[in-house]
Amino acid sequence: MALIVPPVNDLKRRALSRPDGETTMFPTLVVLRGDRVLAAVTTPRAEATLGCAHTVAVGLAPEMLALAAQVTLPDGAEAIAYTTMTSDHRAALAVQRYSVTAPSAEGSSPEIAFDIPERGDPEDRAIMDELAKAMTHAPLDPTKVSSSGSAPADDSADAPEPQFISRERGRMVLDSGTCASLERSVSGIAGTVLYIAASPEQAQELTAHGMPTSVLLTGSEAPPLA
Repeated sequence: MALIVPPVNDLKRRALSRPDGETTMFPTLVVLRGDRVLAAVTTPRAEATLGCAHTVAVGLAPEMLALAAQVTLPDGAEAIAYTTMTSDHRAALAVQRYSVTAPSAEGSSPEIAFDIPERGDPEDRAIMDELAKAMTHAPLDPTKVSSSGSAPADDSADAPEPQFISRERGRMVLDSGTCASLERSVSGIAGTVLYIAASPEQAQELTAHGMPTSVLLTGSEAPPLA
């Protein structure tokens, strides 16, 4: 949660100053791998965002998925709900209340204050169940990516012996192909995909393996999900 909350809070801050006047934060799927935020998928509809979890689980090999969405609590307070699922199927729900105050000066943005997230008990487990289904998919093996940039499709005896690339390059091919597929699937519904490269050098290597430049950020850029 310590990795997920700060960038999601920044997404909510930015939603308050959108030019179209809409202040709702779009539901966002956050992907963690290697103890860092790796990628995020955002669409206007929770169902569409959640549906991307299956593609993410197969192609990005996440260690944790988190669905962050703006909610209204029974007492009328506004909050962000974080539903998380790990690769070993440990689920959790946290709820973070927030309050918004009017702009302090003309032309400035509203101010927002976030509470510390508190553990929650979901009345509806539909999101947890869907994340759990996604995490049952076996991720693609980066050691089985051929030099053509894909896994071998022909397993017959007459098929030529495939030439596999290194695990590191295979991982970049899978990440790049997955992000390209996700971008194609959500761009028509005003969705976005972001991938955070560990360094500018890795970003260059990723683009060489097919990563769309439109989804790339680097670890030196802040905030990571902006």
